Amino acid sequence: MTDIKLDDNWQLTRAADGDAPMASDMEEFLQSIRLESLTQEGDLFYDLEYGWSLLDFAQCDDDNLTRIAIQERVRSKMARHPEVDGSSIKTTVYFTDDTLQIDIIFKRQDSDNTYLMGVALDRILVEVVKDD
Repeated sequence: MTDIKLDDNWQLTRAADGDAPMASDMEEFLQSIRLESLTQEGDLFYDLEYGWSLLDFAQCDDDNLTRIAIQERVRSKMARHPEVDGSSIKTTVYFTDDTLQIDIIFKRQDSDNTYLMGVALDRILVEVVKDD
C-alpha cells in the first residue's frame, strides 16, 4: 500500500526536490485509518461504506446507549481492514470539556505491536488528536 504523505494538518508534504513524498507500509496504513475516521460514510464515491460518520453522534446526548453505538461503529469500521486483528480492538468513550473523546487500541494481524489512536468529537468537528 502506498499513498501521498500528508502532514498533521492533512495537507500535502513536500520533499526537498519539490516532489510529493509517499507514505508506505505502516505509515500509509495508519494514515488511511486516520483519514477514514474523519470521513462521513458515503463521501468516497467508489466505496460508499468508507468513513466512520462520527458526526452522526455530534448532537446526541451522552448516555450509555450512545457510547455503545459509537464503540460498535468504531469496532465494525476497524474490523473491515484485513490488516487489523478484530479481537484486539478496544475502545473507550468519555467526555472532557464538552468534547467526546474516543480512544482506540488495536493490533495488526502481522504484529504484536499495539497502536493507539484518539479521536475527538465536539458539536461540529471530528479530529484525530493522537496516534501512535
